[in-house]
Amino acid sequence: MAGDGGADVKRWWADLPGDLLGTVYLRSATAYDQARFAAVCATWRAAALWHRRLPALPLLLATTGNSLRDREARAYSPEEGRALRIALPWFPWGNRLVGSYDGGWIATASSSDQLLLVNLFSGARAPLSEQQSAIVCACPLPIRRDTILTSSRRCGRALHVKKIICSTDPSSSSCILAAMTNQCSIALCRVGSNGRWRTRGCSRYIAYGHLVLEDIAFVNGELYGITHNELFWFDISFDKDGNPVATPLRLPVIEMDALHAHPGTRYIFQLRSNIAIAVEIWPLISLGSSAIFKVFELSDSGRRWEEVMSLDGYALFLGPACCKAMPMPVTNVRSGVEGNRIYYSKQHSSPHNNKDCLARLDLGSCTVYCCQSKVGRHLERITSRGYHYEEWDGCNGCNACMWLVPPQF
Repeated sequence: MAGDGGADVKRWWADLPGDLLGTVYLRSATAYDQARFAAVCATWRAAALWHRRLPALPLLLATTGNSLRDREARAYSPEEGRALRIALPWFPWGNRLVGSYDGGWIATASSSDQLLLVNLFSGARAPLSEQQSAIVCACPLPIRRDTILTSSRRCGRALHVKKIICSTDPSSSSCILAAMTNQCSIALCRVGSNGRWRTRGCSRYIAYGHLVLEDIAFVNGELYGITHNELFWFDISFDKDGNPVATPLRLPVIEMDALHAHPGTRYIFQLRSNIAIAVEIWPLISLGSSAIFKVFELSDSGRRWEEVMSLDGYALFLGPACCKAMPMPVTNVRSGVEGNRIYYSKQHSSPHNNKDCLARLDLGSCTVYCCQSKVGRHLERITSRGYHYEEWDGCNGCNACMWLVPPQF
C-alpha cells in the first residue's frame, strides 16, 4: 500500500471479511487473546460479539503484606504462563489476602484486622459499615453458678480473620459474608446493613460448641463447613434487625470413613451442583513433585462420599483463601491450563530447592515456584500443579498466594 500508509493500513485491517475474522477469533487460545482481538477496532469488536467468549480462568495473586514491596506485584496467569504486564490498580497494598469472589473481588485484612472488600478491576468496594470493618467476638461470656452456665455480657475480643467467603456479589445488599477466625468457629454479617458481625462457637468456652473448621464454602446458596472428620450445614436465620445468625448442624448420616484415613489438608467447594472435598493425601516432602490429592463428591442420596477419579470438564483451583472448580471447554485444554487437573497454592519453608521456578512471578513481591506431578507415580489419580511460595523475612505470616477469578472480558 502506497501513499500515507497509516490510514490505508487501518482500513485494511478493518475491512477483513467477517468469516476470516471469525476464524481468527475462534483460534484465540485464551480469554486475554480474545480481549486483545476485540480491542483492535470497532469492526473486530463487532465480530467478537458474534462468537462465544471463553470464561476467564483464575489468576494467581501473591503478596507479602509489605506495602512497599507489593507495589510491584503482578498477578500471574497460568493460562498464558506469564505475569500480567501491569499491576492491578486498586490493590490495597500491605493487606493480607483472606478471600475472593468471581468478577475480580478480593477480601483483605490489614495488620490490625481491618477488613476491605474491593474489586481490583473496577475499584468498587463492598458497602461495609464501620461496625463491619472488623470482626469482634459477640459470643456471651458465661458465669458459672452452681454448675449452670448463664449468659452475661459479650466477649468483645477482636478476632484474627483466616478466611472470608461471599454468598453472592459483594456489591449486593443480599450478600452474606461468612468468616473463619482464630477464636470463633464462624462469623456472619450482611453487606449493606448496619449490624455487627454475629459470631458462633467461641473457643474460650467449649460449652458453647466450638468447632475447629478446616474450610467453609457456599454450595447452592447453603453454607457448609468441614472439620477433620465431620461435615456441618449451617442453618442461617435472621434476627429482628435483619442480621444473619448461623446454627451449625451435624450431618451424621454421611459416612466419613473414606476421609478418616487421610490426615492431610481438606478443602470444600462446589463441583457441578454438588458438595465436594479435596484431601491432600501425599503432602509435599521434597520439591521434586507436587502434592497429591483425592477428591470426594457427596452422592446423590446425600449419605456417603464417593471418590471422583476424573474431574471431567473441570479444572480445580485450591488454596487457603479460595477454592474453585472451573468448567473447561470441550477441548479440555486452555493454553497453559488443562481440564481434569488440580492447581493449588501453598506456603513452603524452602521452595528454593526446586529447579522449575517461576522467577519473580509477580515482579517484586515474593518468589513463587512451580511443581508438577510425577505422572508415573499415580496414574490413577488426578494430576496436580503446585505453586509454592516462601515466607518473606519481616512479613509476619502475611505471605499469601490466592486464586482470583477476573471479570468476563
